[in-house]
Amino acid sequence: MLENGVSPSIVTCTIIVDSFSKEGLISEAFLFLDKAHQLGIAPNFCTYKVLINGLCKTHKSSDVWEVFANMIKRGYVPDVVLYSIMIDGFVKALKLQEALKLYRSMLDKGIERNIITYTSLLNGLFHDDRLLKPRDLLKVMLGEGLIPDLIFYTSLIACYCRRSNMQAAMEVFGEMKRIGLAPDAFVYTCLISGYSKVLAMDGAQLMMEEMEKNDIAPTVVTYTALIIGYLKMGDEKEAEKLYIKMCQEGITPDVMLSCILGLGNDEGDLEHCP
Repeated sequence: MLENGVSPSIVTCTIIVDSFSKEGLISEAFLFLDKAHQLGIAPNFCTYKVLINGLCKTHKSSDVWEVFANMIKRGYVPDVVLYSIMIDGFVKALKLQEALKLYRSMLDKGIERNIITYTSLLNGLFHDDRLLKPRDLLKVMLGEGLIPDLIFYTSLIACYCRRSNMQAAMEVFGEMKRIGLAPDAFVYTCLISGYSKVLAMDGAQLMMEEMEKNDIAPTVVTYTALIIGYLKMGDEKEAEKLYIKMCQEGITPDVMLSCILGLGNDEGDLEHCP
């Protein structure tokens, strides 16, 4: 298009940049914008937004600040969507201080946060909760009148399970059910995995039973977590029962479970699925 001397509108340019970004071709997106600039076509706010989103999606968060600064210099004011995109990008790049810097900037500028902002920050606490405690984040969010959704509660439960704080995880689980949010297979699997990690197999089994009672089918990940827990406890009999049950339900063990069972069946206690 540009090579043929056709001068597209900024809307068309933004669509093309977005297409490049979604394909992971961020270098091509920048190259296209450079050529558009030579024709006197300047990026607008939407262009900057899709470009920053593309940088975050392709794990090039180090380049985000330069684009962000250029956008500000051109007089565009970032909104909650753009801030949330950037926070999520920095969290995924494990640049938590940068994510918090953006969050504090939102506070200073009076930009309202949304559920996506807080869910992204919460996901960052998977890696380091010294900067902000999960419960404190929830309190701030509630204080702003935001209602946590299933994704937020799931992230909070997963965060506590990862840190083996099963008491806190169960408190959040109970709170989630009290406000009418139905836990799904992922939530139950997080709890089962958390209990198995600390070898509290009674708790893990209780979650499995509740899961099945609510007609939520366990996945291979669910069974793997339970089987690992019982094998660590030295209870190969219970592990074998679960393995057989899994096979009877038509669930094929994945590579991880096959490897674990291979390590645990030196004497042929655990057979492969037929």
